[in-house]
Formats: sequence, C-alpha cells, structure tokens
Amino acid sequence: MKYRVVELAKINIFSSFMKSIGAFVVLVLFLMLFNSCQEGNDFSDSEELSLSFSNDTIRFDTVFTTLGSATKQFKIYNRNNNSLTIQSIELVNASKSGFRMNIDGEKGTKLTNVDILKKDSLYGFVEVTVDPTNAKNPVLIRDSIRLVVNGNIQYVQLEAVGQDVYIWKDKVVTTDSVITGDKPLLIYNSLTINKGVTLDVQKGTTFFLQNNASVDIYGSIIAQGTVQEPIIFRGSRFDNIDGNIPYDNTPGQWNGITFHAESYGNVLNNVIVKNAVRGVTFSAADIQYKKAEFANTIVQNTSEYGLLAINCYINFQNCLFANSKGAAISLIGGKYNFLHCTLANYYRWSMRQKECLVVGNVYEGKAYDLDKCDFINSIVSGSVSGELLLSGVSTVAYNYRFQNCLIKATEQKNEHFVNTVWNADPLFVNINNNKDYSYNFELQATSPAIGKADRSYSLLLPYDLKGRSRLTDTDPDIGCYERSE
Repeated sequence: MKYRVVELAKINIFSSFMKSIGAFVVLVLFLMLFNSCQEGNDFSDSEELSLSFSNDTIRFDTVFTTLGSATKQFKIYNRNNNSLTIQSIELVNASKSGFRMNIDGEKGTKLTNVDILKKDSLYGFVEVTVDPTNAKNPVLIRDSIRLVVNGNIQYVQLEAVGQDVYIWKDKVVTTDSVITGDKPLLIYNSLTINKGVTLDVQKGTTFFLQNNASVDIYGSIIAQGTVQEPIIFRGSRFDNIDGNIPYDNTPGQWNGITFHAESYGNVLNNVIVKNAVRGVTFSAADIQYKKAEFANTIVQNTSEYGLLAINCYINFQNCLFANSKGAAISLIGGKYNFLHCTLANYYRWSMRQKECLVVGNVYEGKAYDLDKCDFINSIVSGSVSGELLLSGVSTVAYNYRFQNCLIKATEQKNEHFVNTVWNADPLFVNINNNKDYSYNFELQATSPAIGKADRSYSLLLPYDLKGRSRLTDTDPDIGCYERSE
C-alpha cells in the first residue's frame, strides 16, 4: 500500500507540472500574438516617411491600337519601421491615356486608404490599350500613378508607344490594289495575292507580321520604296527577348514570303525583309519569264534560310543577304544576275547548317538547267571556313561566273572565276561587337574589297544601297556598300 501511495503522489505531481507548462505555453502564445498585433498596427502619420518602388518608370514597348498590351508588374515598398496608410493611389489621366492598374488584387483608377505594413510591400500591375490615332508614325503616351502618404505625393511614371495599324487577318487580295503606306499593316495568319492580281505597295509601308504569319504571292507585288522610306516586312514584337537583345534582331518571328509558280513580274526596290523563318522563297517557274527584280533590298536574320530560288529568272542589284541558320542564298537551276551584292553569314543564334551561298541544279531529286548565274562585284563571306558550295551535276546545264568578287572559300583557278579576292576578311564595320545581335556590313577603311570592283559594271549601278555614289573615285568597291567616311 505504501508503494501505491508513492506512485499516486508522483502522478499528481507530474500532472500539476504539465498543467503549469501548458498554461505557460498558452500565455507565451497570447503575448506573441498580442505583440504581433501591436506591431502590425504601429501606424505612423509622420510626413518624413515615404514609399519606394521597384521601378520609378514603367515603360511599354510599341502597343498596337485596340489590341491591348502585356501586363507590367512593379512593387510598392514600405521600408520604414512604421506601418503606413496610403490615402490614395490614382491614375492621373486614365480616361485619356488608356492605362489600367491593379494594386494587390484591387482594380480601379483610384484606390483609397490602402494599408501597407512596415517592412512590407504591395504588388502593382499595369496594362494599356491604345486608342486609334490615324497616324502613320508611333505616338508616345504618358500617364502616372500618384500616391499620397501622410501628405507626401509620389509618382510612378507610365510610358507606352502607341502605333495605329490596319489589321488584316487571312487577307486575300482579289483585285488590283494599292497600299499607300498611310499607316502600317498588322498581319494575322496570312496575306495572299491571288493569281492575276497586282498589289502595288508604296514607299514607307510597314508590314508587321504576327507569329506564324505568311505572305503568299500567286499574282504580283510591286514594292517600290526609297532609301529614306523603305518598305519593311518584319515581326510584330518590339520588346526585348532577353536583356538588351531586341526582338527586332531576332530570327524566326514569322514564316516568310513565298512567290508561287504562277507569280511573275515582281519588283522589290528598297525593301527590307527580316526576322522570318524562311525569308523569301521562289517556287519553280518558267525561266522564259522574269520572276522578279530585286534592287536595294535587304533580307536578314532568318532561322532557316534567307532566299531559296528554284529554276527562276531573277536579277539582283545592290542587295544584302545576311545571317541565316541555313544558306543566305540557295539557287537551284534557272537564270540569275547579281551586281554589287553582299552575302554575309555570321549567324550566332545556333550552329549554322549551310554555306552562305549554295549554287546547284538539282532539287529534291529533280534536275534543272542552270542557264546562267553571274556574280559581279559581290562579296560572299561569313563565319565558317568555306562559304561557297557549288553542287551542280553534269547531266544538265551548270553555268556560273564570278567576276571581281571577294569570296571566302577554297581558291579555284578556272574560267568561272575572274579577278577574285580569295579568303580575305572583308573587314565589315561590325560583326563582333554585337551583344544585341546588331551588325553593320559596310566596309572599314582598310577592307580588301575597297577599289577592287570592275568600274565598267559599276557604271551600270552608280549608287550603292544607301544611295551614295560609287563613282566619286577611280575604283569602286566590291559589295552593296561603297566605303564612305
């Protein structure tokens, strides 16, 4: 019995101890909660306290009319040791600017009495829709978010570039038409020119092509730009793909332009085609009829190839074909003339797959006569050791000639090459200092292409791609650009 009394005493003592511990824990939790509430409600109305922001200015790249923008995020910080009440958060000119805001899940043009605890932050979101402006050129749109805290007024500035456009989705041109270029065109899915129809595109017109959009030409396009106001086919994004690399320098944003078999009599003069998957494609045609005239035209930054022509008759003057994962130009059969052109492939987005220039007479198992392929006063260069691939077979015609050209390839001594500069660096102005993937294929002062052109041919093309005279000195330069100080 004595043993049992002792055991019961121990149990009673242990039970009392646990009850004391439990009461202590409850008290501690209560005090912590009370203290936390006290701290959370430690608001101050001192005029010396202010907010800070993750961005003082929120900038949107070009926004097309009526389509709205991507959402931009920013944060409002209270870095003070006291909590604050923001008396008002207001979009200053929301009714005119088209900006919209959302602060920590609450939408509105003006929010009042928004609490922000000490050492805490709020998320803000901003988007914008641009009203039509009937303007050809982009318009800068500004607004601001005004925040009032304890009598202090602070601002987050808002900026967007608005561009008015004609919106074409699955557009089919069925009758002869003119595009005046009064404002750009935004193309969804496709733009098709029917057989027998001519589309006249006037100077200064810009085509913004959405992802996977294509231009299909069964009829004809007459695109006559000028040096000052070229016609541009490009992707529709204006922001940066990463860091300071703009989408404007990024390949693969839209499908490209295809001239189908029925299409003849096309003219591209002072035209820029960039950022496509396949820049320009010419389907097999009848070389009795001229497929196209290219003059002062640039095709660059393509993720598959720059230009592919199968059994076509095309002339090229003062043209630049640059930077493609595949060939900058592939010619299979047909009849071609190149005068004062630059072919340069320094593609860096992934490993290259082809030489800069491919000249052959067989495509997908079918042979085509290469009646003529002349390169005069032109450059063929790039980042690999051999930039010229001659892949013709002898069973059909295979005629080509390079005269007064600078070529990066294994030297060949035969009648196909006259006055050739072999394997010399053309010394372009910028192919290496291009952290944003921008390039400049004009010539440095010490370029071996300077003064090496055949002047008799330059007389036929007295002005370069930028409109500068080739005839101011005795010996013009090879390529599409004449060296200028």
